Amino acid sequence: MSGSVIRLKITLDDSEPPIWRRVELPAETDLKGLHRVIQAAMGWTNSHLHEFQVGRRRAAGRTTLAELAASGVRRFGYLYDMGDSWQHTLGIEKTLAAEPSAAYPRLVDGAGRCPPEDCGGIPGFYSFLEALADPRHPEHAELLDWHGGPFDAADLDEAGIRQRLARLATARARATVRRKLGAGKT
Repeated sequence: MSGSVIRLKITLDDSEPPIWRRVELPAETDLKGLHRVIQAAMGWTNSHLHEFQVGRRRAAGRTTLAELAASGVRRFGYLYDMGDSWQHTLGIEKTLAAEPSAAYPRLVDGAGRCPPEDCGGIPGFYSFLEALADPRHPEHAELLDWHGGPFDAADLDEAGIRQRLARLATARARATVRRKLGAGKT
């Protein structure tokens, strides 16, 4: 699958309306790299532990998307923050040829703003939204201050996602150049 790209849909489970991202990334991306992509695409801050689940087992960080796709895996899980339990479903939608001029990973589309870290999982997130929507709610001012201002759950923050993914793409390109330069030395 050299030069292949995986189109992956990342969905935050139990979010309503659904919070999701569709990204394209190199098929040789391992799960450690995928973790960084998910963090950037969803807007998480990489402040907590995580794990990948394939079926009923945890997946190793060196497993690549190409290996998962070749073994017939079409859906697998990603759990972020064992306390708040942000469970995600990852769907391998298709394998494509990489566009020579494209930088990967890249955002294709998505919907919904990522919940703030440490808000208490999905139930806490909806309580947070309820409190922010009602200026008379007893926790409105405190949560507004805690978050640092208003929160628009419908705003994807596309510019922020694209910027974070572009940083990953740049780091990936630099690492590729370093590997090639290192391989040429004798």
